[in-house]
Amino acid sequence: MKKTTLFLSLLLVIFMTGCSTSDISVPFGKKVKKEYFTGGKVRSEFIMSDNTGKNGILKKYGYDGKVTSVAHIKNGVNDGVETWFDKHGRVLMKVPYVNGKKDGIQEAYYENGDVMISTTYVNGVKNGKAVAYNKDGSIHRQVTFRNGKIID
Repeated sequence: MKKTTLFLSLLLVIFMTGCSTSDISVPFGKKVKKEYFTGGKVRSEFIMSDNTGKNGILKKYGYDGKVTSVAHIKNGVNDGVETWFDKHGRVLMKVPYVNGKKDGIQEAYYENGDVMISTTYVNGVKNGKAVAYNKDGSIHRQVTFRNGKIID
């Protein structure tokens, strides 16, 4: 009985140390919460900036281990620019947030980094100019939104 208890205790200690969230790339003293894909690879990591667990930077990863997005989190919601990446590390899109709602100019990019689409949001609603660009930089289409509806 004692051998079984000792064995299970040792197994539990080994398992717990294998699930450690310490990371050499994380600033000293920061807590990190990680989620994993079923296969064991990191799916996301939340690098906390305080002890509330609601503020910090959220990094999401593809199954290949490459970063797919980075978001700034404040009070448990997006607050700041969320940046999306392709499998080569190029920026696909930047989405600005204020208190969990899109607010500012959201941009999507071509592979070369030029703007493909630019859309203005105010308090989570399309409000203002939206422009789609051709690969050569010329304007493909431009519309204006007011309260989420196209007005011209």
